[in-house]
Amino acid sequence: MYADHVPLINAHMRASVEGFTRGVMFAVCSIRQPVTLVPEQLDELDAYGMSAPALFGHKLDAYEYILDNAASLWRDVCAARDPVAAIERLCEVPGLGIVKAAFICQFLGFDVACLDTRNIKREGRNPRAYRSDGEERKKTKAFKKKIARYVGETQGKAEHYWNAWCEDVARVYKKSAEEISELHLAVCKRRQYDLEETFA
Repeated sequence: MYADHVPLINAHMRASVEGFTRGVMFAVCSIRQPVTLVPEQLDELDAYGMSAPALFGHKLDAYEYILDNAASLWRDVCAARDPVAAIERLCEVPGLGIVKAAFICQFLGFDVACLDTRNIKREGRNPRAYRSDGEERKKTKAFKKKIARYVGETQGKAEHYWNAWCEDVARVYKKSAEEISELHLAVCKRRQYDLEETFA
């Protein structure tokens, strides 16, 4: 599953600002939503932009930031030498915390994992361990240390967590784990965003 789909997503997101933006928005749309709805929500973004129903709460803030800063965000994250630096940069996006930033890094081929609520529950982890708890806290040294701890706990486990998560979700939605993994390829659907900052 991971080996079949993540390399395709990685290549697509690294190839262009548009591909990267779509991958980031997949992660944003997936916050507190069933993953099976995310491809449809990406279609809403294509059709309605900032008026898309999927953009509620901080998701609209994230979308606006990403559109305004897409090229520099893409350039910085793809150039990051390690997942700590990439997660730190992604956490500058309003509403995006460590876990979803790590999910984006997983898409981009960094060998870190997304400890979402499902993975946390399965392993009996503390659900508050890696919460951001607001935009101001994301600017502190303690938050940077938290990112480093997160990477230390998940590095080298991207494939394990991806596959285990897909198997868990597949049981809930009565699909195959392969189908759940494959739906992430919605990231690779061509999309021309109206980006204010273009990559020169």
